[in-house]
Amino acid sequence: MSTALMLLIIFGILLVVMFLGAPVKSAMGFTAVCAMLLFMGTRFLPQIGKIAITQGTGINQIIAPMFILMAEFLSRGGIAEDIFAVLNRGIGKIKGGLAISTTLACTIFAALCGSSPATAASVGRISIGEMTKRKYDPSFAVGTVAAGGTLGIMIPPSLAFLLYGIITETSIVKLLMAGIVPGLMLSALLCLSIVIRVRMNKKLIDCPNVEEHFAEPITLTNEETPVQSAELCDALDAAEQAANRPAKKEASFLRILPALLLIFVVLGSMYLGWATPMEAAAYGVIGAFLIILFQGRLTKKLLIESFKATAKTGTMIVFLIILGFCMSYVISYLGIASKIAEAIVASGLNKHVIMILIYVLWFIMGCLMDPSSMVILTVPFIFPTLTALGFDPLWIGVVATLSVEIGMITPPVGLNLFVLRSNSGLKMSSIIKGSLPYVLIMIIGLALITLFPSIATWLPSIMYAA
Repeated sequence: MSTALMLLIIFGILLVVMFLGAPVKSAMGFTAVCAMLLFMGTRFLPQIGKIAITQGTGINQIIAPMFILMAEFLSRGGIAEDIFAVLNRGIGKIKGGLAISTTLACTIFAALCGSSPATAASVGRISIGEMTKRKYDPSFAVGTVAAGGTLGIMIPPSLAFLLYGIITETSIVKLLMAGIVPGLMLSALLCLSIVIRVRMNKKLIDCPNVEEHFAEPITLTNEETPVQSAELCDALDAAEQAANRPAKKEASFLRILPALLLIFVVLGSMYLGWATPMEAAAYGVIGAFLIILFQGRLTKKLLIESFKATAKTGTMIVFLIILGFCMSYVISYLGIASKIAEAIVASGLNKHVIMILIYVLWFIMGCLMDPSSMVILTVPFIFPTLTALGFDPLWIGVVATLSVEIGMITPPVGLNLFVLRSNSGLKMSSIIKGSLPYVLIMIIGLALITLFPSIATWLPSIMYAA
């Protein structure tokens, strides 16, 4: 049977199962089993058990749950609100300062979180209310939070980078370091766009009809979201739990200093070679626990809910990895990925044209599924082709993550849009209106990283040999 026909059948099965409402991980597992039975024979089925044992007990599988637990402690402990409050005191009173404070708060909290929905939900809970209270255009306010929240999967610790590193066997430390400069660049672009826009349109910060943007507050469940994502619901739960804690709008710099020091401990220890990603994640969990403990925010409910959310999301990630490797095994055995790579390289198409087409694919998939699922689903097919074309694996990881970021705020079903719809009570039309300008800004950022790959590869190149 031809490679093209096998690929068509495999994708056909996958799309049908996903269309019927199955989660991405279940769809991949079912498709892998069907492909084995159709093209390889029943004798290969035991490989699924071997893959599950190997990947389920791998040492790298501990990293993601520990970073998730760190983020849960800090998110439910209200650290994001403190960061915003401190920044707001410093720059909130200048023209567009609240929006800039929001973006910077998202940037800092992203280095403590690793999740885009959690960053958007945690920072958005207080910042949207503050901006609308000051007569900011609500669509502008929520668009700012949506765009800033996407930094959660670019600035380390990023779950998307962790999964990408495991699947492609790329250095996880270097991947995490590769996201720092692009993440800071995107943050700077977002802040610059805010400054320019508020100077060109004063109604963005002096809106006469704030109330007309609001609808009745809603609560989303798994069944009502465009993707079946535990990450989305956990982000909303964490933001709600933080909302029930008394807000300290006058938080001092000293109150957020431990969180800032924790960022330097986690990232600095990896960059300097003092700790492996697993050890750095352990430092993060201990540090986050001590921060909320000594700040008097540790409660029995917070502890239980943090462990429950970590177990749920961590289990989802492990299953994604296992079933993703099952799919990769089938693709590798059948030679599909290598033959696709050979055909594309032999076609003579410009590699940048091919890259743009892949960007479009990632944009679309970023709208429809969470970043972890997108990485697991597409990387086994695309990675061999891009490396054969001469692209750096670290750079591929960064642009793939940024492409998903763009998809997460792209209408009609960007994941962050639904998080903020539940979190703010704004009409979806207002949220979409506010997010569209930031889609353009992030595409500009993607273009810069494409034209100047060293933006992503420079920092990993000067660190210790990982």
